[in-house]
Amino acid sequence: MRSVLLWTAIVAPPLLHADALSVGFRGGLPFGDAFRAAETGRLKLRGQNRFLVGPTLEVRLPAGFGFSIDALYRRYRFDRQTDTGSTSSGGGQWEFPFLFRYRFSGVRVRPFLAAGPTLQRLTGVTSVRNQTVGMTLGAGFDIRTGFAYLTPELRYSRRFQDPSAKLLTNLLKANDNQFDFVVGLTF
Repeated sequence: MRSVLLWTAIVAPPLLHADALSVGFRGGLPFGDAFRAAETGRLKLRGQNRFLVGPTLEVRLPAGFGFSIDALYRRYRFDRQTDTGSTSSGGGQWEFPFLFRYRFSGVRVRPFLAAGPTLQRLTGVTSVRNQTVGMTLGAGFDIRTGFAYLTPELRYSRRFQDPSAKLLTNLLKANDNQFDFVVGLTF
């Protein structure tokens, strides 16, 4: 019981500070395609993602430390071309990065580094493995704009397991590495 009280006495005061807890959203654009293109003679199969967006929760702790939890949605488009024509279908992926952050000193603009595990889940397509675990690294700037924080950053995600989308009789494997430009706005 004493350890719980001691932990509460140490952790609770910074969390009660007005700037310690922020909620908002993140959005961004990926660099490159999410899936490896497959071409075999008369068949071309490709998967693309155009954006990612979702809510975020950030906790800023003393000494520049903190963490954030995002729930980001990626929309996928799968294009299939054969001799008889082309078809498109859609799908998506939910991504949940749990990032530990360190912000360097600064007044209005503070550079930061982030790292942590990421859980991912494919939706809307038949898949061999639709849940994966990975690691995300990020670097960016935490910019205080009066009542809000603007956080542009570059993120690198590495999947430890291969998710595969099954489109008709063909498998399309996800790229293991993904780079994204993400901007967060938290209040």
